[in-house]
Amino acid sequence: MRLLARLLWVLVVFPIGGCNEVTTPTAPLLLTVTGYDVDWEKAPLEGVEICETDTGNCKLTDANGQAALELPLDEEVSYTFEKNGYGSYILADLVRSDGEQRGMGMRSDPHLKEQYDRVMSPYPMRGTGRILLQVSPGFAGVTFELVNATGQAYYYDEARNWSTALTETTDQGWGGFVEVSPGDRFQVIYGGTAERCVPYVGWPGEANSVWFPVREGYTTTVDMSCPPPP
Repeated sequence: MRLLARLLWVLVVFPIGGCNEVTTPTAPLLLTVTGYDVDWEKAPLEGVEICETDTGNCKLTDANGQAALELPLDEEVSYTFEKNGYGSYILADLVRSDGEQRGMGMRSDPHLKEQYDRVMSPYPMRGTGRILLQVSPGFAGVTFELVNATGQAYYYDEARNWSTALTETTDQGWGGFVEVSPGDRFQVIYGGTAERCVPYVGWPGEANSVWFPVREGYTTTVDMSCPPPP
């Protein structure tokens, strides 16, 4: 009798059966990829493999350079872009609604080799990654501080060439770091003329800062929206 009562108690308190599966809500992110050659000529790039990082969730771009990748909503995610003859890229993102869109520009290997030579860094990369930082809209005087990591800083000059002699953005609004050791979570702080910046592509941080991963052999592209100075 006592054994029967004990079994009934176990069945009531710890019911036997499967658990309800928790499903993470997802939404399609529409991605449009453009390829650039050494002369900055651009065209839609077909056949780019876009994958949620380290998963089999992948899509190929069509003749218009477009693909829709289903990603978790309101979670920090990243996804990669790969195609023979072009540099490999990774983006950190936070998809907040159904039907969001992103544009991505991929540089050809000859284009990248030319730019890496300008900053005396090897291409293809050797055990490191690159960070490409943008302020939108582009304006001059923005500085980029890489926190708790090392890398060679560069900024785009007015001709859109990389330069290690510059210490802040030109009107192009671009810069970054080469030869950064890989890691899951890095932070950059936007300074100088940049104020009240929020990530467009990247994981949100404190005021004027953004977080992202760096992967060996990949360029991490980050975009912060900042109001231009008066």
